[in-house]
Amino acid sequence: MYNNSTDFSITTAGELPALRKYSVLVAEDEAQERNLLLAHLSEWGLNATGVADGREALSILRKDDTIRLLITDLCMPEFGGLELLEEVKNLARPKVYSIVLSGVKDRQTMINALQAGATDYMVKPCHPEQIFVRLAAINQVMALEEGHQALIRDLFDVMGEMLGSRDPYSLEHSLRVAAISQGIGLLQGLSSEEMEVLGIGCLIHDIGKIAIPDNILLKPGRFNNIDRKIMSMHPTIGARYLDSRYHDDRVIEIVLKHHERLDGSGYPKGLKGDDISTMVRIVSVADTYEALIAKRPYKSPLSSSQAMKILKEEVKEGRLDADITAALEEVVYDWNPLTIQRQQCSEISSLELFRQITYFREPMCSFYNYRCLLTLDKITALSIKRFPYSIIIISFENLKQISRKWGYLRADQMLDEIGENIQHSINDFSKANTGVNYEATLYRKGLDYLIFANCPLDSMQHLFEMIQEQLQICKNEWELEISFLLESFPATYSLEDALNHLLQADDKDF
Repeated sequence: MYNNSTDFSITTAGELPALRKYSVLVAEDEAQERNLLLAHLSEWGLNATGVADGREALSILRKDDTIRLLITDLCMPEFGGLELLEEVKNLARPKVYSIVLSGVKDRQTMINALQAGATDYMVKPCHPEQIFVRLAAINQVMALEEGHQALIRDLFDVMGEMLGSRDPYSLEHSLRVAAISQGIGLLQGLSSEEMEVLGIGCLIHDIGKIAIPDNILLKPGRFNNIDRKIMSMHPTIGARYLDSRYHDDRVIEIVLKHHERLDGSGYPKGLKGDDISTMVRIVSVADTYEALIAKRPYKSPLSSSQAMKILKEEVKEGRLDADITAALEEVVYDWNPLTIQRQQCSEISSLELFRQITYFREPMCSFYNYRCLLTLDKITALSIKRFPYSIIIISFENLKQISRKWGYLRADQMLDEIGENIQHSINDFSKANTGVNYEATLYRKGLDYLIFANCPLDSMQHLFEMIQEQLQICKNEWELEISFLLESFPATYSLEDALNHLLQADDKDF
């Protein structure tokens, strides 16, 4: 029995705010004790339900995700409290805190209950205020855990944003895959707790791409075999980021296995059939569908019907789950996931435009492609104070003969060395003009070099002489025939027009 002989005055419902969000289940075979406890729980503002045996309690817990606190007796007919706790511990549902209220004082029984999953153990008879104190402690733990989970979710959001700053497509892709997957999960009867796990897993399923080199991650063309091999490392990398750092293996499993296929043709491990969980199967279908309907630099988007036709073919080939694919078709019947968009901040948008125009530095060297110059006109954030400017094109007329004589790899190395020498001259020029906002930059244009100098003509002439001195050394050492094309333009003349003019002249003269 519960000791209710003392005046009881703790009735403020607001003192258990975390618990009040959820429901409480009482498993007690003694009707009088059960009803008395339910009355107190109700008085404290909690939504409580009572049952007379452990089996009925287990049945309710399997169906009702809103229950987060179980108060149970140990000694109940047929299915006791220990058995109930063991079963609850293995349920795929939100965490259940549990308090054992029992007349058994034996220490070993207490230990057994705690090992079975009990959060607390109280010996009857106990005063309602004692129970309230225990509930207040659990309430505080729940609040802390909720805050911790919110922080983790925020960190995962940040991780997604960070990946999105490197690859704008990845962020929207992850948000859409999460929405599609949760729509499928709802039709598949996933619990609210499983839906939350599914959403988190989708949000960071591609996080391993953060480690993929830019020239592959952001490649505007189709992958070759080496590209695909490197990209296929991202699930393993992402899972390693989370392994031993995040408590839920289901999230790690989504990250690691979302490219696995039922017939074993997927990666990274070539898993088959039952080795691939329902959640992973859902993400695999959602991930494939979004990739087909979304626009990418290297492909046009497919319609929903075209994408579904491809997915159904994948089902026939035994790679994707048939039921989940059917659920996807129902989810997207009258909804377009592409409506989910994320507006980037202006700084990241400018950087993305810069990347699209320049497509990085030239391979195997430290010089930007000459198209980088176009960003100075097109991206306001990168604009500079413009003086009358000059552009130099440096060409190597007998490069084919040099390549045959010294070998093509050695000739490439020679070109890089020449570029580094030119860069040294530009660096010296920049140091000499510190504080006057003169700009001189070296770019690569195929086998030629291009120099943009945003400075008055007299300073440009000095830079030109410095570069000629460096090139004369290279010319003597390598027997190179070097040609120059130099032209100056007014500050108002667009760089695109200047480049078109010079490159046409370059084709004509050289």
